[in-house]
Amino acid sequence: MKKIVLSLAILLGISAQAQNDLSVTLNQPSANSTIGPGLQFSFDVSITNNGTQAVTANDTVLYYPTLNGGLLTVNQNGQTVPVVFSITGTTMNNGDTENRSVNFAGLNISGASAMTVDFCGGVIGIGPNWTGVTESDTTNNLDCASINYDPNGGNVGIDENVLFASSGPQVLDGSYSDGKTYYVQVYNLKSSTVNLKFIDLTGRTIASKNYQSNNGELSAEFDLSNLPKGVVLAVIEVEGQRINAKKIVVK
Repeated sequence: MKKIVLSLAILLGISAQAQNDLSVTLNQPSANSTIGPGLQFSFDVSITNNGTQAVTANDTVLYYPTLNGGLLTVNQNGQTVPVVFSITGTTMNNGDTENRSVNFAGLNISGASAMTVDFCGGVIGIGPNWTGVTESDTTNNLDCASINYDPNGGNVGIDENVLFASSGPQVLDGSYSDGKTYYVQVYNLKSSTVNLKFIDLTGRTIASKNYQSNNGELSAEFDLSNLPKGVVLAVIEVEGQRINAKKIVVK
């Protein structure tokens, strides 16, 4: 009898454990649609929390477009940056869905001829309830459609809201801080070594650490207690190139 009660208690404990599971549905561009440098289109996705672990106001949901497996970029103020959007300050319980739509002036694939490409929408959860956690279902973090690319769809003008396809995957930095710890979350890495450093407002490097990625991803934590209180820059570098710099407040 004791064994049966114990087994039941274990099963109840397992069933009560929260499960992380975000899914994404790509609504636009739709399958077989045609886009190109001068053809306006919408990147439209629906993001659903299928798990029992809620997305809280302290968590962040990142969603982004990809083309043939690589992140897309835009030109902002003369700089090429990956196209990644975020949902913050929003609670998503089991079954809740968030719809997001962003309009773009076109898609440009440098040197490409007319062809069929895989356009996808991806989603990642980061934050206190999602960091270092493997989702119960990772197959629904990406939803794709085969679309037609027309290089003669128009000309790329001065409009910066044009998506550009890169020659390879762009590094995605989803790192964040709670003031006490810096949570390093980096994806789409081709290099195994990632350098994290903190720079004060005088430009002096006050801390630095190298990390080794695993299967193109890096998940780590950096204790901020030894850094001076106040505003600093958290900089991610890969192969000597600065990927991102985020202003954080050390408490």
